[in-house]
Amino acid sequence: MLLSHAGTRGETLVERFDRVAAASGDRVAVECGDARLSYAGLRDASLRLAAYLRTGHGVRRGDLVAVCLEPSLDTVVTILAILRCGAAYVPLDVENPVARNRLILGDCAPRAVVGDLDPPAIPVAALRRAAHDIRAPARPAGPATSADDVCHVIYTSGTTGTPKGVPITHRNVRALFDATADLFGFGARDVWLLYHSVAFDFSVWELWGPLLTGGRLVVAGRWDRLTPETCAGLVLERGVTVLNQTPTAFGVLAREISARVPDPAAVPLRHIVFGGEPLGAATLAPWVERFGFDRPALVNMYGLTEATVHATYHRLGPADLAGEWSSIGAPLPGFTARVVDEHGRPARRGELLLAGPQVAAGYLHRPQLTADRFGALDGVPCYRTGDLVEWHGPALTHLGRADQQVKIRGHRVELGEVAAAASTVPGVGQVCVVPIRRDGEPALACAYTSETGKPISPRAFRESLRTRIPPYMLPGRFRLYDRLPTTVNGKIDPERIRKDMEPNS
Repeated sequence: MLLSHAGTRGETLVERFDRVAAASGDRVAVECGDARLSYAGLRDASLRLAAYLRTGHGVRRGDLVAVCLEPSLDTVVTILAILRCGAAYVPLDVENPVARNRLILGDCAPRAVVGDLDPPAIPVAALRRAAHDIRAPARPAGPATSADDVCHVIYTSGTTGTPKGVPITHRNVRALFDATADLFGFGARDVWLLYHSVAFDFSVWELWGPLLTGGRLVVAGRWDRLTPETCAGLVLERGVTVLNQTPTAFGVLAREISARVPDPAAVPLRHIVFGGEPLGAATLAPWVERFGFDRPALVNMYGLTEATVHATYHRLGPADLAGEWSSIGAPLPGFTARVVDEHGRPARRGELLLAGPQVAAGYLHRPQLTADRFGALDGVPCYRTGDLVEWHGPALTHLGRADQQVKIRGHRVELGEVAAAASTVPGVGQVCVVPIRRDGEPALACAYTSETGKPISPRAFRESLRTRIPPYMLPGRFRLYDRLPTTVNGKIDPERIRKDMEPNS
Protein backbone atom coordinates (compact mmCIF):
# COMPACT_ATOMS: atom_id res chain seq x y z
CA MET A 1 0.00 0.00 0.00
CA LEU A 2 1.23 3.47 -0.85
CA LEU A 3 -0.27 5.75 1.78
CA SER A 4 -2.94 5.71 4.43
CA HIS A 5 -6.22 7.10 3.17
CA ALA A 6 -6.87 10.03 5.47
CA GLY A 7 -9.33 12.87 5.12
CA THR A 8 -12.78 13.14 3.62
CA ARG A 9 -13.67 11.07 0.61
CA GLY A 10 -14.35 13.93 -1.84
CA GLU A 11 -14.67 13.60 -5.60
CA THR A 12 -11.92 11.79 -7.46
CA LEU A 13 -10.71 12.57 -10.98
CA VAL A 14 -12.50 9.47 -12.27
CA GLU A 15 -15.80 10.53 -10.70
CA ARG A 16 -15.51 13.98 -12.21
CA PHE A 17 -14.61 12.46 -15.59
CA ASP A 18 -17.62 10.11 -15.39
CA ARG A 19 -19.93 13.08 -14.75
CA VAL A 20 -18.53 14.81 -17.84
CA ALA A 21 -18.78 11.60 -19.88
CA ALA A 22 -22.42 11.12 -18.91
CA ALA A 23 -23.20 14.58 -20.31
CA SER A 24 -20.95 14.23 -23.38
CA GLY A 25 -21.99 10.81 -24.75
CA ASP A 26 -20.84 10.33 -28.33
CA ARG A 27 -18.68 13.45 -28.58
CA VAL A 28 -15.03 12.65 -29.27
CA ALA A 29 -12.96 12.54 -26.08
CA VAL A 30 -9.56 11.51 -27.40
CA GLU A 31 -7.91 10.95 -30.77
CA CYS A 32 -4.49 9.91 -31.99
CA GLY A 33 -3.74 9.59 -35.69
CA ASP A 34 -6.81 8.00 -37.29
CA ALA A 35 -8.04 6.39 -34.06
CA ARG A 36 -10.56 8.04 -31.76
CA LEU A 37 -12.81 7.29 -28.81
CA SER A 38 -15.98 9.03 -27.69
CA TYR A 39 -16.52 9.92 -24.05
CA ALA A 40 -18.77 6.88 -23.70
CA GLY A 41 -16.21 4.72 -25.47
CA LEU A 42 -13.35 5.95 -23.30
CA ARG A 43 -15.38 5.36 -20.15
CA ASP A 44 -16.32 1.83 -21.17
CA ALA A 45 -12.80 0.92 -22.35
CA SER A 46 -11.31 2.08 -19.05
CA LEU A 47 -13.91 0.08 -17.11
CA ARG A 48 -13.01 -3.08 -19.04
CA LEU A 49 -9.29 -2.59 -18.56
CA ALA A 50 -9.78 -1.83 -14.85
CA ALA A 51 -11.59 -5.15 -14.45
CA TYR A 52 -8.74 -6.88 -16.31
CA LEU A 53 -6.12 -5.29 -14.04
CA ARG A 54 -8.04 -6.16 -10.86
CA THR A 55 -8.89 -9.74 -11.71
CA GLY A 56 -5.85 -10.67 -13.78
CA HIS A 57 -3.11 -8.80 -11.93
CA GLY A 58 -4.50 -8.09 -8.47
CA VAL A 59 -4.31 -4.30 -8.74
CA ARG A 60 -6.00 -2.77 -5.72
CA ARG A 61 -6.53 0.54 -3.98
CA GLY A 62 -3.26 2.09 -2.85
CA ASP A 63 -1.10 0.16 -5.34
CA LEU A 64 1.29 1.70 -7.84
CA VAL A 65 1.17 0.66 -11.48
CA ALA A 66 3.92 1.74 -13.87
CA VAL A 67 2.99 2.79 -17.41
CA CYS A 68 5.52 2.60 -20.24
CA LEU A 69 3.62 3.03 -23.49
CA GLU A 70 4.09 4.90 -26.73
CA PRO A 71 1.76 7.95 -26.78
CA SER A 72 -1.61 6.64 -27.99
CA LEU A 73 -5.25 6.11 -27.06
CA ASP A 74 -4.03 3.22 -24.92
CA THR A 75 -2.07 5.62 -22.73
CA VAL A 76 -5.24 7.52 -21.80
CA VAL A 77 -7.34 4.38 -21.34
CA THR A 78 -4.66 2.81 -19.15
CA ILE A 79 -4.33 5.82 -16.86
CA LEU A 80 -8.09 6.00 -16.33
CA ALA A 81 -8.26 2.25 -15.71
CA ILE A 82 -5.50 2.35 -13.10
CA LEU A 83 -7.30 5.13 -11.24
CA ARG A 84 -10.56 3.16 -11.37
CA CYS A 85 -8.77 0.41 -9.44
CA GLY A 86 -7.96 2.95 -6.72
CA ALA A 87 -4.29 2.70 -7.71
CA ALA A 88 -1.88 5.39 -8.88
CA TYR A 89 0.08 5.43 -12.13
CA VAL A 90 3.85 5.89 -12.38
CA PRO A 91 4.65 7.13 -15.90
CA LEU A 92 7.89 6.00 -17.55
CA ASP A 93 9.20 7.69 -20.67
CA VAL A 94 9.70 5.21 -23.49
CA GLU A 95 12.67 7.30 -24.62
CA ASN A 96 14.48 6.87 -21.30
CA PRO A 97 17.37 4.41 -21.13
CA VAL A 98 16.25 1.05 -19.76
CA ALA A 99 18.64 1.48 -16.84
CA ARG A 100 16.90 4.66 -15.68
CA ASN A 101 13.41 3.19 -15.96
CA ARG A 102 14.52 0.16 -13.97
CA LEU A 103 15.95 2.48 -11.33
CA ILE A 104 12.52 4.08 -11.00
CA LEU A 105 10.80 0.70 -10.89
CA GLY A 106 13.15 -0.45 -8.15
CA ASP A 107 12.32 2.63 -6.10
CA CYS A 108 8.53 2.60 -6.45
CA ALA A 109 8.07 -1.23 -6.49
CA PRO A 110 4.84 -1.22 -8.55
CA ARG A 111 2.23 -3.94 -8.40
CA ALA A 112 2.40 -4.21 -12.20
CA VAL A 113 3.85 -2.59 -15.28
CA VAL A 114 1.65 -1.84 -18.28
CA GLY A 115 3.90 -1.70 -21.31
CA ASP A 116 6.87 -3.33 -22.95
CA LEU A 117 9.28 -3.52 -20.00
CA ASP A 118 9.96 -6.89 -18.44
CA PRO A 119 12.18 -6.25 -15.41
CA PRO A 120 12.89 -9.17 -13.07
CA ALA A 121 10.57 -9.79 -10.13
CA ILE A 122 7.88 -7.35 -11.28
CA PRO A 123 4.61 -8.74 -12.68
CA VAL A 124 3.81 -7.26 -16.06
CA ALA A 125 0.30 -6.55 -17.26
CA ALA A 126 1.07 -7.67 -20.81
CA LEU A 127 -1.84 -6.49 -22.92
CA ARG A 128 -2.37 -8.93 -25.78
CA ARG A 129 -4.45 -6.39 -27.66
CA ALA A 130 -4.95 -2.64 -27.55
CA ALA A 131 -5.95 -1.47 -24.09
CA HIS A 132 -9.09 0.16 -25.47
CA ASP A 133 -10.13 -3.18 -27.00
CA ILE A 134 -9.82 -5.41 -23.92
CA ARG A 135 -12.82 -7.73 -23.78
CA ALA A 136 -13.08 -8.16 -20.01
CA PRO A 137 -16.54 -7.40 -18.60
CA ALA A 138 -16.96 -3.69 -17.82
CA ARG A 139 -17.54 -4.20 -14.11
CA PRO A 140 -17.75 -1.21 -11.78
CA ALA A 141 -14.56 -0.29 -9.93
CA GLY A 142 -13.65 -1.80 -6.57
CA PRO A 143 -13.87 -0.11 -3.16
CA ALA A 144 -14.62 3.61 -3.23
CA THR A 145 -11.53 5.78 -3.44
CA SER A 146 -10.91 9.14 -1.83
CA ALA A 147 -9.79 12.48 -3.21
CA ASP A 148 -6.85 12.12 -0.81
CA ASP A 149 -5.65 8.93 -2.51
CA VAL A 150 -2.58 9.28 -4.71
CA CYS A 151 -3.36 9.40 -8.44
CA HIS A 152 0.16 9.54 -9.87
CA VAL A 153 3.84 9.54 -8.93
CA ILE A 154 6.08 11.51 -11.30
CA TYR A 155 9.84 11.25 -10.92
CA THR A 156 12.12 14.29 -11.09
CA SER A 157 15.89 14.65 -11.10
CA GLY A 158 17.52 14.08 -7.70
CA THR A 159 20.43 15.82 -5.99
CA THR A 160 21.74 12.50 -4.64
CA GLY A 161 22.23 11.06 -8.11
CA THR A 162 18.95 9.16 -8.29
CA PRO A 163 15.50 10.37 -9.38
CA LYS A 164 12.90 11.06 -6.69
CA GLY A 165 9.15 10.37 -6.87
CA VAL A 166 6.46 12.94 -6.09
CA PRO A 167 3.08 11.43 -5.11
CA ILE A 168 0.18 13.70 -6.12
CA THR A 169 -3.40 13.16 -4.99
CA HIS A 170 -6.71 13.50 -6.80
CA ARG A 171 -7.42 16.51 -4.57
CA ASN A 172 -4.16 18.18 -5.65
CA VAL A 173 -5.08 17.87 -9.34
CA ARG A 174 -8.65 18.98 -8.76
CA ALA A 175 -7.35 22.06 -6.93
CA LEU A 176 -5.28 22.98 -10.00
CA PHE A 177 -8.33 23.05 -12.27
CA ASP A 178 -10.58 24.66 -9.69
CA ALA A 179 -8.00 27.46 -9.31
CA THR A 180 -7.68 28.07 -13.06
CA ALA A 181 -11.33 27.63 -14.11
CA ASP A 182 -12.26 31.33 -14.04
CA LEU A 183 -8.92 32.41 -15.52
CA PHE A 184 -9.32 30.35 -18.70
CA GLY A 185 -12.96 29.30 -19.07
CA PHE A 186 -12.08 25.90 -20.57
CA GLY A 187 -15.01 23.91 -21.93
CA ALA A 188 -16.41 21.57 -24.56
CA ARG A 189 -15.30 23.76 -27.47
CA ASP A 190 -11.64 23.40 -26.56
CA VAL A 191 -9.20 21.02 -28.23
CA TRP A 192 -6.06 20.22 -26.25
CA LEU A 193 -2.81 18.74 -27.51
CA LEU A 194 -1.12 16.12 -25.31
CA TYR A 195 2.30 17.08 -26.59
CA HIS A 196 4.53 16.14 -23.67
CA SER A 197 5.50 12.74 -22.34
CA VAL A 198 3.26 11.54 -19.51
CA ALA A 199 6.47 11.28 -17.46
CA PHE A 200 6.72 15.12 -17.59
CA ASP A 201 4.39 17.01 -15.23
CA PHE A 202 3.09 19.31 -18.00
CA SER A 203 1.15 16.25 -19.21
CA VAL A 204 -1.06 16.32 -16.10
CA TRP A 205 -2.39 19.70 -17.22
CA GLU A 206 -2.72 18.57 -20.85
CA LEU A 207 -4.44 15.27 -20.01
CA TRP A 208 -7.00 16.33 -17.42
CA GLY A 209 -7.73 19.79 -18.85
CA PRO A 210 -10.03 18.41 -21.57
CA LEU A 211 -11.23 15.27 -19.78
CA LEU A 212 -12.57 17.21 -16.79
CA THR A 213 -14.20 19.96 -18.87
CA GLY A 214 -15.70 18.07 -21.83
CA GLY A 215 -13.05 19.10 -24.37
CA ARG A 216 -11.26 16.98 -26.95
CA LEU A 217 -7.79 15.56 -26.38
CA VAL A 218 -5.44 15.13 -29.34
CA VAL A 219 -2.55 12.81 -28.47
CA ALA A 220 0.65 13.60 -30.31
CA GLY A 221 2.19 10.29 -31.27
CA ARG A 222 5.89 9.83 -30.60
CA TRP A 223 6.81 10.86 -34.13
CA ASP A 224 4.45 13.84 -34.09
CA ARG A 225 6.46 15.30 -31.21
CA LEU A 226 9.82 15.02 -32.92
CA THR A 227 9.60 17.93 -35.34
CA PRO A 228 8.07 21.41 -35.32
CA GLU A 229 6.55 20.59 -38.73
CA THR A 230 4.47 17.66 -37.47
CA CYS A 231 3.42 19.51 -34.31
CA ALA A 232 2.37 22.59 -36.31
CA GLY A 233 0.40 20.29 -38.57
CA LEU A 234 -1.48 18.83 -35.61
CA VAL A 235 -2.30 22.28 -34.22
CA LEU A 236 -3.70 23.54 -37.52
CA GLU A 237 -5.30 20.35 -38.88
CA ARG A 238 -6.93 19.23 -35.62
CA GLY A 239 -8.08 22.71 -34.62
CA VAL A 240 -6.12 22.81 -31.36
CA THR A 241 -7.29 25.68 -29.15
CA VAL A 242 -5.10 25.08 -26.06
CA LEU A 243 -1.36 24.66 -26.62
CA ASN A 244 1.12 24.16 -23.79
CA GLN A 245 4.80 24.73 -24.52
CA THR A 246 8.17 25.31 -22.97
CA PRO A 247 9.71 28.49 -24.39
CA THR A 248 12.50 26.49 -26.04
CA ALA A 249 10.05 24.32 -27.99
CA PHE A 250 7.74 27.23 -28.80
CA GLY A 251 10.41 29.35 -30.46
CA VAL A 252 10.81 26.85 -33.31
CA LEU A 253 7.14 25.86 -33.47
CA ALA A 254 6.03 29.50 -33.72
CA ARG A 255 8.11 30.03 -36.85
CA GLU A 256 6.59 26.94 -38.45
CA ILE A 257 2.98 27.95 -37.68
CA SER A 258 3.61 31.49 -38.87
CA ALA A 259 5.02 30.22 -42.17
CA ARG A 260 1.97 28.01 -42.79
CA VAL A 261 -0.75 30.56 -42.03
CA PRO A 262 -1.26 33.43 -44.49
CA ASP A 263 -4.13 34.86 -42.44
CA PRO A 264 -3.47 35.19 -38.66
CA ALA A 265 -7.21 34.97 -38.02
CA ALA A 266 -7.14 31.38 -39.31
CA VAL A 267 -5.12 30.11 -36.34
CA PRO A 268 -7.51 28.04 -34.14
CA LEU A 269 -5.59 28.65 -30.90
CA ARG A 270 -7.33 30.42 -28.01
CA HIS A 271 -4.62 29.99 -25.37
CA ILE A 272 -0.89 29.36 -25.45
CA VAL A 273 0.41 28.48 -21.99
CA PHE A 274 4.13 28.71 -21.30
CA GLY A 275 5.90 26.94 -18.47
CA GLY A 276 8.88 24.87 -17.44
CA GLU A 277 11.61 27.48 -17.96
CA PRO A 278 12.15 31.25 -18.17
CA LEU A 279 10.35 33.02 -21.02
CA GLY A 280 12.45 35.69 -22.72
CA ALA A 281 11.33 38.64 -24.82
CA ALA A 282 13.34 37.30 -27.76
CA THR A 283 11.11 34.19 -27.83
CA LEU A 284 7.90 36.22 -27.72
CA ALA A 285 8.70 39.01 -30.16
CA PRO A 286 8.40 37.18 -33.53
CA TRP A 287 5.03 35.64 -32.57
CA VAL A 288 3.62 38.89 -31.17
CA GLU A 289 4.67 40.82 -34.26
CA ARG A 290 2.53 38.50 -36.39
CA PHE A 291 -0.35 37.50 -34.09
CA GLY A 292 -0.44 40.00 -31.22
CA PHE A 293 -1.24 39.21 -27.58
CA ASP A 294 -4.99 38.55 -27.68
CA ARG A 295 -5.77 35.85 -30.24
CA PRO A 296 -4.51 33.57 -28.92
CA ALA A 297 -4.05 34.79 -25.36
CA LEU A 298 -0.48 34.27 -24.17
CA VAL A 299 -0.08 33.13 -20.56
CA ASN A 300 3.11 32.56 -18.60
CA MET A 301 2.84 30.16 -15.66
CA TYR A 302 5.42 29.01 -13.15
CA GLY A 303 5.19 25.74 -11.31
CA LEU A 304 6.79 22.47 -10.34
CA THR A 305 5.90 18.84 -9.85
CA GLU A 306 5.69 19.22 -6.06
CA ALA A 307 2.97 21.87 -6.43
CA THR A 308 0.99 20.10 -9.19
CA VAL A 309 2.27 21.72 -12.39
CA HIS A 310 1.23 25.40 -12.15
CA ALA A 311 1.36 27.79 -9.20
CA THR A 312 1.26 31.28 -10.77
CA TYR A 313 -0.52 33.03 -13.65
CA HIS A 314 0.50 35.98 -15.80
CA ARG A 315 -1.34 37.21 -18.89
CA LEU A 316 1.38 38.50 -21.19
CA GLY A 317 1.24 41.97 -22.70
CA PRO A 318 3.41 44.69 -24.31
CA ALA A 319 5.36 45.34 -21.10
CA ASP A 320 6.77 41.81 -21.30
CA LEU A 321 8.72 42.73 -24.43
CA ALA A 322 10.62 45.43 -22.55
CA GLY A 323 12.78 43.25 -20.29
CA GLU A 324 15.03 40.25 -20.74
CA TRP A 325 12.67 37.93 -18.81
CA SER A 326 8.91 38.14 -18.42
CA SER A 327 6.97 38.06 -15.17
CA ILE A 328 5.66 34.75 -13.83
CA GLY A 329 2.74 36.64 -12.32
CA ALA A 330 0.76 36.28 -9.13
CA PRO A 331 -0.04 33.07 -7.23
CA LEU A 332 -3.10 31.13 -8.38
CA PRO A 333 -6.21 31.37 -6.18
CA GLY A 334 -5.63 29.19 -3.12
CA PHE A 335 -1.85 29.62 -3.15
CA THR A 336 0.17 31.69 -0.70
CA ALA A 337 3.58 32.78 -1.96
CA ARG A 338 6.18 33.90 0.55
CA VAL A 339 9.63 35.16 -0.36
CA VAL A 340 12.31 34.74 2.31
CA ASP A 341 15.99 35.61 2.70
CA GLU A 342 18.75 33.20 3.74
CA HIS A 343 17.61 33.50 7.36
CA GLY A 344 13.98 32.67 6.58
CA ARG A 345 12.76 36.24 7.04
CA PRO A 346 10.21 37.80 4.65
CA ALA A 347 11.99 39.67 1.87
CA ARG A 348 11.35 41.36 -1.47
CA ARG A 349 13.98 39.17 -3.13
CA GLY A 350 14.88 35.63 -2.09
CA GLU A 351 13.71 32.02 -2.11
CA LEU A 352 10.08 31.25 -2.94
CA LEU A 353 7.90 29.24 -0.54
CA LEU A 354 4.54 28.00 -1.82
CA ALA A 355 1.61 26.95 0.35
CA GLY A 356 -1.74 25.70 -0.86
CA PRO A 357 -4.00 22.74 -1.70
CA GLN A 358 -1.90 21.75 -4.73
CA VAL A 359 1.23 21.09 -2.66
CA ALA A 360 2.22 17.43 -2.28
CA ALA A 361 2.76 15.75 1.09
CA GLY A 362 6.39 14.86 0.35
CA TYR A 363 8.66 12.57 -1.64
CA LEU A 364 8.22 8.83 -2.01
CA HIS A 365 10.59 6.94 0.31
CA ARG A 366 12.62 10.11 1.03
CA PRO A 367 11.82 11.08 4.65
CA GLN A 368 14.87 13.30 5.18
CA LEU A 369 14.42 15.15 1.89
CA THR A 370 10.71 15.52 2.65
CA ALA A 371 11.52 17.04 6.03
CA ASP A 372 13.98 19.45 4.38
CA ARG A 373 11.62 20.67 1.66
CA PHE A 374 8.05 20.25 2.89
CA GLY A 375 6.27 21.69 5.90
CA ALA A 376 3.32 23.92 6.75
CA LEU A 377 2.64 27.63 6.52
CA ASP A 378 -0.27 28.82 8.66
CA GLY A 379 -1.49 25.22 8.77
CA VAL A 380 -1.41 24.79 4.98
CA PRO A 381 0.97 22.36 3.18
CA CYS A 382 4.07 24.27 2.11
CA TYR A 383 7.03 23.58 -0.20
CA ARG A 384 10.43 25.27 -0.26
CA THR A 385 11.02 25.60 -3.99
CA GLY A 386 14.72 26.50 -4.17
CA ASP A 387 13.80 29.12 -6.81
CA LEU A 388 14.94 32.71 -6.42
CA VAL A 389 12.27 35.33 -7.16
CA GLU A 390 11.58 39.01 -6.64
CA TRP A 391 8.35 40.83 -5.94
CA HIS A 392 7.33 43.56 -8.39
CA GLY A 393 4.08 44.83 -6.95
CA PRO A 394 1.67 41.85 -6.71
CA ALA A 395 3.65 39.80 -9.25
CA LEU A 396 6.85 37.76 -9.16
CA THR A 397 9.84 37.62 -11.47
CA HIS A 398 11.90 34.43 -11.58
CA LEU A 399 15.64 35.03 -11.08
CA GLY A 400 17.12 31.54 -11.13
CA ARG A 401 18.01 28.83 -8.62
CA ALA A 402 19.47 28.87 -5.15
CA ASP A 403 21.11 25.47 -5.78
CA GLN A 404 22.63 23.44 -8.62
CA GLN A 405 19.39 22.59 -10.36
CA VAL A 406 18.96 23.79 -13.95
CA LYS A 407 16.15 23.62 -16.49
CA ILE A 408 16.80 21.94 -19.84
CA ARG A 409 13.88 22.16 -22.30
CA GLY A 410 11.53 22.47 -19.34
CA HIS A 411 12.91 19.46 -17.46
CA ARG A 412 14.47 19.86 -14.03
CA VAL A 413 18.02 18.56 -14.02
CA GLU A 414 20.20 18.17 -10.96
CA LEU A 415 23.88 18.50 -11.88
CA GLY A 416 24.66 15.94 -9.18
CA GLU A 417 22.53 13.27 -10.86
CA VAL A 418 24.26 13.78 -14.21
CA ALA A 419 27.69 13.73 -12.55
CA ALA A 420 26.82 10.58 -10.59
CA ALA A 421 25.76 8.79 -13.78
CA ALA A 422 28.87 10.01 -15.63
CA SER A 423 31.09 8.68 -12.84
CA THR A 424 29.82 5.14 -13.48
CA VAL A 425 31.17 5.08 -17.04
CA PRO A 426 34.11 2.60 -17.05
CA GLY A 427 37.51 4.27 -17.13
CA VAL A 428 36.27 7.73 -16.11
CA GLY A 429 38.01 9.44 -13.19
CA GLN A 430 36.93 12.83 -11.88
CA VAL A 431 33.80 14.45 -13.33
CA CYS A 432 32.40 17.97 -13.16
CA VAL A 433 29.12 18.91 -14.87
CA VAL A 434 28.39 22.62 -15.37
CA PRO A 435 25.57 24.64 -16.97
CA ILE A 436 26.41 26.59 -20.14
CA ARG A 437 24.58 28.51 -22.86
CA ARG A 438 24.66 26.95 -26.30
CA ASP A 439 23.01 28.67 -29.27
CA GLY A 440 21.28 30.91 -26.75
CA GLU A 441 19.68 28.00 -24.89
CA PRO A 442 20.60 26.35 -21.55
CA ALA A 443 22.73 23.24 -21.92
CA LEU A 444 25.20 21.13 -19.96
CA ALA A 445 28.91 20.52 -20.35
CA CYS A 446 30.91 17.69 -18.82
CA ALA A 447 34.60 17.92 -17.91
CA TYR A 448 36.32 14.67 -16.99
CA THR A 449 39.62 12.87 -16.49
CA SER A 450 40.72 9.32 -17.25
CA GLU A 451 40.95 6.93 -14.32
CA THR A 452 43.69 4.85 -15.91
CA GLY A 453 45.51 7.45 -17.97
CA LYS A 454 44.21 5.85 -21.16
CA PRO A 455 42.24 8.52 -23.09
CA ILE A 456 38.46 8.17 -23.35
CA SER A 457 37.16 10.11 -26.32
CA PRO A 458 34.26 12.53 -25.80
CA ARG A 459 32.30 10.54 -28.41
CA ALA A 460 32.77 7.23 -26.57
CA PHE A 461 31.95 8.88 -23.24
CA ARG A 462 28.77 10.40 -24.65
CA GLU A 463 27.58 7.10 -26.15
CA SER A 464 28.14 5.25 -22.89
CA LEU A 465 26.41 7.95 -20.84
CA ARG A 466 23.46 7.89 -23.25
CA THR A 467 22.53 4.45 -21.89
CA ARG A 468 22.36 5.77 -18.33
CA ILE A 469 20.37 9.02 -18.40
CA PRO A 470 17.44 10.50 -20.37
CA PRO A 471 18.21 12.43 -23.57
CA TYR A 472 17.43 15.83 -22.02
CA MET A 473 20.09 15.25 -19.33
CA LEU A 474 22.84 14.41 -21.80
CA PRO A 475 25.55 17.12 -21.86
CA GLY A 476 26.04 18.88 -25.18
CA ARG A 477 29.78 19.27 -24.75
CA PHE A 478 32.47 17.00 -23.30
CA ARG A 479 36.13 17.74 -22.62
CA LEU A 480 38.89 15.46 -21.41
CA TYR A 481 41.39 17.06 -19.01
CA ASP A 482 44.65 15.70 -17.67
CA ARG A 483 43.61 17.33 -14.37
CA LEU A 484 40.43 19.27 -13.66
CA PRO A 485 41.06 22.97 -12.94
CA THR A 486 41.06 23.82 -9.23
CA THR A 487 40.75 26.90 -7.04
CA VAL A 488 43.54 28.16 -4.77
CA ASN A 489 42.02 25.94 -2.06
CA GLY A 490 42.50 22.85 -4.20
CA LYS A 491 38.78 22.37 -4.96
CA ILE A 492 37.44 21.74 -8.46
CA ASP A 493 36.70 25.12 -10.09
CA PRO A 494 33.32 24.88 -11.90
CA GLU A 495 33.48 28.51 -13.05
CA ARG A 496 36.83 27.98 -14.78
CA ILE A 497 35.44 24.83 -16.43
CA ARG A 498 32.34 26.71 -17.56
CA LYS A 499 34.49 29.40 -19.19
CA ASP A 500 36.54 26.70 -20.92
CA MET A 501 33.46 24.89 -22.20
CA GLU A 502 31.02 27.67 -23.09
CA PRO A 503 31.11 28.62 -26.77
CA ASN A 504 32.42 32.14 -27.43
CA SER A 505 33.20 32.73 -23.76
